[in-house]
Amino acid sequence: MTLRFDPGSIERFKTEISAIPGYPAGEALPIRDMVFESGAVFRLPELLTLAGADPAQPLLVVLDDTVMRRAGDELKPLILNLLRQGGWAPESLVLAPDATGQVHTDFAQIGRVKERLQPNLAVLSVGSGAVTDIAKHACFMFQQEHGLAPLPFVVYQTANSVSAYTSNMAPTFVDGVKRTLASRYPDVLVCDLETLRDAPYDMTAAGVGDLLAAFGSYADWWLACRLGIDPSYTEFAQTLMGPLDEIFLDRAEAIRSRSLHGMADLAKLIALGGLAMSLSHATAPLSGYEHVISHVLDLTAERAHRPLAQHGSQVALATLLTTAAYRGFLRQFDPARVVVADCYPTEAEMKARIEAAFSALDPSGQVAAECWSDYRLKLAAWHDQRATFKAALDDWPQVRSKLAALTRPPELARRILESVSAPLRFDQLTPPPSAAEVRFAFAHAPLIRRRLTLGDLPVFLGWDPETWWAQVSAETAAG
Repeated sequence: MTLRFDPGSIERFKTEISAIPGYPAGEALPIRDMVFESGAVFRLPELLTLAGADPAQPLLVVLDDTVMRRAGDELKPLILNLLRQGGWAPESLVLAPDATGQVHTDFAQIGRVKERLQPNLAVLSVGSGAVTDIAKHACFMFQQEHGLAPLPFVVYQTANSVSAYTSNMAPTFVDGVKRTLASRYPDVLVCDLETLRDAPYDMTAAGVGDLLAAFGSYADWWLACRLGIDPSYTEFAQTLMGPLDEIFLDRAEAIRSRSLHGMADLAKLIALGGLAMSLSHATAPLSGYEHVISHVLDLTAERAHRPLAQHGSQVALATLLTTAAYRGFLRQFDPARVVVADCYPTEAEMKARIEAAFSALDPSGQVAAECWSDYRLKLAAWHDQRATFKAALDDWPQVRSKLAALTRPPELARRILESVSAPLRFDQLTPPPSAAEVRFAFAHAPLIRRRLTLGDLPVFLGWDPETWWAQVSAETAAG
């Protein structure tokens, strides 16, 4: 099956998606081109010019020290040589890994890039999600701080791993907790299919897994809207992305075999994912309960000075949990048994709960303080919308029907993961979180940010967390 909206034909794409209900009125997508081609690497000089870069002006190439190969050649020297041959004078900025051996998106790394920026300079990022986010957010901050027009910025995507490449947001560690910050779009996205084919396959499998978040995140977003917490819900993202379950089952063999056609299709889907969130002005379309579980796992790893697992595969395994949670919740929840007055914990109670939850990870209290600064906004909105919650209880058959329609069963997610040879259990991640860490993340994910998801309801309803975890983990294992 073909994608309904093809980002590889940029002008037609912009025209077609602007007609989708929910597209932000009057907003023009500033990306000048998205290239999904065999041999796209050889078009870099031309595409930099399209982005507004001038070969007579400085060009900063942001990358890390990971060795990457393309068709038997080392990728990064190839790119630098192509630029020099094309009349450019690239200056490399190599981001050094931290104690975990990885490059993470934090303000220290962003600052290293930002201090190298200057007016009239262009930026080319060569890397996967973290390198892209660091480079784009440094450009964004430089532009904001100096009141300048955006610097020409080209993204060279080196793996089909995450949706960072077309997103105007940047997930960034703030006091150890991942926060999504407003950032900027690239001017041009370059997807060289041979580069994507030759990337480590675990990154490709992770790209599929990251998009499977939609199996629960659409429902989380609608639920937050129905309960009066987030009125921004639209079906724009669902229309733009298309039927992901059908698409992935159809494309599984092409992706698993790393065919150039499969790499192009997955790259386009990943690009659509970034645009779905950016044009919805929220990560909510493709980031729900499963992502906050993943964020807590990242927090746990970061505090233990361990490398982070592949983001998309971790999200996919969390999606198995959250889709099982949805099925179990919709099956057993009885609104007639709810005592509404008991569903509204006080600020003092929830602040103490957050502090107790994260004290072992961070005795300084910094993590808990960052979590509370965001969570308290959700708690206040929950209290303000008590009448909306009562109305949803009275309308539960319709609410339940809508949530069931927006979710997909964990068995389907597992089937897709299996079809692309992705991890099916947390202990297959590298490095793997412990069973206790997964349990901790599931239980405490609702406490780290303001967005309401299904995970918040058992907290507000006062369900026993041990019983709830046992039910969900059993449901997931059975699938």
